[in-house]
Amino acid sequence: MKTWKFSFFLFWIAIGFTACQDSSKHIYPRYEQFPETYNESCVQEIGNDSVFFRYPYRIDIKDSLAILLDLHNDSHFLYAFTFPDWQPITPFGKRGEGPDEILSAERIRICSPDSIWVLDSNRAQITRWKVSVTDKKAERMEEIPLDKRLLRTLDFCKTDSGFLVTDYTGSYRYHVLDAKGRIQKSIGSIPTEDESLRESLPALAQAWRTFMSYNPKNQVLALVTQLGETIEIFNLKTGFHTVLFGPNGEPVFSQQGGEAFPKGIKGFNEVLVADSCIYAVFDGVSFKERIRNMQEGKKLAKGGKFVYVFDLEGKPLRKLVLDHSVFGLALQGERLYTTSLDNNNPVLSYPSILFSSSLN
Repeated sequence: MKTWKFSFFLFWIAIGFTACQDSSKHIYPRYEQFPETYNESCVQEIGNDSVFFRYPYRIDIKDSLAILLDLHNDSHFLYAFTFPDWQPITPFGKRGEGPDEILSAERIRICSPDSIWVLDSNRAQITRWKVSVTDKKAERMEEIPLDKRLLRTLDFCKTDSGFLVTDYTGSYRYHVLDAKGRIQKSIGSIPTEDESLRESLPALAQAWRTFMSYNPKNQVLALVTQLGETIEIFNLKTGFHTVLFGPNGEPVFSQQGGEAFPKGIKGFNEVLVADSCIYAVFDGVSFKERIRNMQEGKKLAKGGKFVYVFDLEGKPLRKLVLDHSVFGLALQGERLYTTSLDNNNPVLSYPSILFSSSLN
């Protein structure tokens, strides 16, 4: 009996020691839950049949102009609307291989009606467009070829002096470009806690594909991962930097021949840095569940039904549980506008109660 008790005691000592060892491996802080959770229903914004969207992916709104990016449209990638009444202005960014056409649009950023920036990842360039509400047309004004040292840029932000772009080589976190698209600085490294994964940087970079958002007012840059649950925040004014892992941790993947094959969960779909907080669309569905649903013939949700709200230093504030799966985010006034594929209308907005001065 004494021997059994002693063995049992040693067993729990070993468990405790192992737990201590596991926790000691954590380099970066974790968040487990949000202090507030809200369930919210949308208000539909575009209720006409003037434009047909196949895959409304991204949205940006600036003053009286709203632009949607349709990832898989047959004719044009981009559609301009008046805001807030959502009257169609014009499609632009024709899909194609011609000199004034776009091969693959990944992101739009509106600075003004004559300064609308579009990333064409396959052409490795950022183009500037001008939209005229009066003439109902869009003109391509400028082309910025990206530095040849960049490998398939998949996201960007506009700054006063140039651009910020994500890194896809695995060697850095992001790059600072000048107005001509040339690398001025290369910042950071992928914050994996498993250093052995750096043996294959191409696979690591694929698994850590990142979406980014930058707010020039507060100079805060946020990065979120498409796999896992990782958010990284840089304050370019103060030098503040933090990395946060959620309950699902960093991206999980297997690799073969320099290629990454996703495991674990589908993570974030989008991020938006507002003046006083950060919004991020989160999926959270495991790849095992996705495969099982496909095998059972069930419809797979596209996008995420959660919007996580953090303060500008990464403190979790709120979790919003939406009634639709969404992708893109835009904040205008006290409403959050989203793009959705599981609804007849491509743009949905959510009420102001969750985005009001209580977060300021």
